[in-house]
Amino acid sequence: MTDKLVLYNAPVCPYAQRAYIALKEVGAEFDLVDIDLLNKPDWYKDVNPELKVPVLKIDGYNLAESMVIVEYINDRYPEKNLLPKDPLKRAQIRFAIEYFSSKVTPEFYKFLMNIKAENARADYEKNINQALTRFDELLKEQSATGPYFLGEEFSLADIAIAPFVFRIHAINNVLLDGLKLETVTSSSRLTEYIKGLLTRPSVKDTWIGEEELVGFMKKRFNL
Repeated sequence: MTDKLVLYNAPVCPYAQRAYIALKEVGAEFDLVDIDLLNKPDWYKDVNPELKVPVLKIDGYNLAESMVIVEYINDRYPEKNLLPKDPLKRAQIRFAIEYFSSKVTPEFYKFLMNIKAENARADYEKNINQALTRFDELLKEQSATGPYFLGEEFSLADIAIAPFVFRIHAINNVLLDGLKLETVTSSSRLTEYIKGLLTRPSVKDTWIGEEELVGFMKKRFNL
């Protein structure tokens, strides 16, 4: 008999939320241990010497890195079909994750780190809109309608991207007075995609909440 899975999580961390969403989606039984990223316990270095979350404990083995964990969960529960069987579709999902992670997400964090700089907001709006334009094309290549990356089917692409969509939405809403990004408002596909992620039960259930997230961001980035 195998031990129950244990997820070392931090509610404020988008990478940890990826693993949390995946476990919820497959209906896994697991224990949750929350780690305070601003005050990490000394014992946590024995779980992950790099002191990062998430970590998934599997029969005594500590598996790190969010997408490694999510892929493991998919392999452990193949009947849940988080990745389609078609090799091209699988590759397209991985490309979408890589694109969002390397083009969209960095613009968000760059803005937070330079929020007090001159033209920070204007640069953020310009750059993130440009990055989202290509992502919108990737969505339309998969399906003319949503609500998810593949259309009606929720997949690893959505698990990987949803935590960052929630955080961008929260910061735009609270710190930028309800900013509506032009690329989003002009694309029904992108609008539907974001709405689909914001209302997915597994994503909502693992979301820390707008107020707590923004409070953490203010401390983390000295906003």
